[in-house]
Amino acid sequence: VLFTVTALTAIFLKTHTADTLKALRNFNLGYLALVLVLSSIDMCLGAFRNHIYFMKLVPEMKFMVSFRANLANIFMGAVTPSQSAGGPAQMYIYYKAGVSVGKSLSVSILNLLGTLVFFIVAASFALNVLAASFSKTMHSLIIFCFIVFATELIIVILIILQPSLFLKFLTWLAKKLCSWLPGFENRINRIIGRIVTEVTAYKDSCKLFITEHPLILLLSIFLTCVLYLNKFILAYFIMLGLGASGHLVQVLCIQALVLFICYFSPSPGASGVAELSIAALMASVMSADTLGIFTLLQRFFLLYIPVILGAFVVFKAAGSSLTQKVPSD
Repeated sequence: VLFTVTALTAIFLKTHTADTLKALRNFNLGYLALVLVLSSIDMCLGAFRNHIYFMKLVPEMKFMVSFRANLANIFMGAVTPSQSAGGPAQMYIYYKAGVSVGKSLSVSILNLLGTLVFFIVAASFALNVLAASFSKTMHSLIIFCFIVFATELIIVILIILQPSLFLKFLTWLAKKLCSWLPGFENRINRIIGRIVTEVTAYKDSCKLFITEHPLILLLSIFLTCVLYLNKFILAYFIMLGLGASGHLVQVLCIQALVLFICYFSPSPGASGVAELSIAALMASVMSADTLGIFTLLQRFFLLYIPVILGAFVVFKAAGSSLTQKVPSD
């Protein structure tokens, strides 16, 4: 929150004029309605790209479970560095609904694969379109992000295709721990056995979608593309609502690079980094006096709304767990 407030304050102090608040007051209501619809679609698409896997893995599961899991992911991703707790929060909601950790982990990893593929392709296209617009520093930053994404993609592919390596490691680890701690042999074997069960479920789920139902994997990648294009178009309509005009393809490319740069940001929810990146890159297509308002509105409709809803989901789930643990009198 501190990073976000600091970044937004800096943007407003540097760019505000007498026309800044006027632009907000005169925001086109038609575009506001479109933005609200696209914000709702954004949350539903994020849930649906998870749910298409569970329609095969757990056919009886309701869509609202995936909707809540997606909101929990967004909330915890926004309050932890590098979105690190987003995935575990999503898996926790699925676990509460009776889904094994291994199955929900496979869905998270397969969706991460789609996300990485999309961003590498989208950022390559955007860099080609906007190459002349960047300084050497920005160009170097984007190249660094390409290296990070490519490395992550290789790791994810190995995790998907070679989970048996981890199973072999667990077997070796169990033997070592039992030899070092003979008094805890039963407990060690029980814990390792549980992990092996979940990794096996993960392995079987990945194999199911790669070898038997590859169309579901392809549909997930397609939905990932639609999900992020929807985010970019939402930003475009915010710009139009503020009275600015810009080439659609140029704005989409800028938005692709903003998320590309921010995706693995170490700050919680990319706070600070996202706001400054949005303002810096959108400055080429918008007047300075509307940059602060645009940045705030984009973050509000794409992050703050689902974060608020996700907070309710997470706290309700946590409260339910605590209630179950407290014995009744």
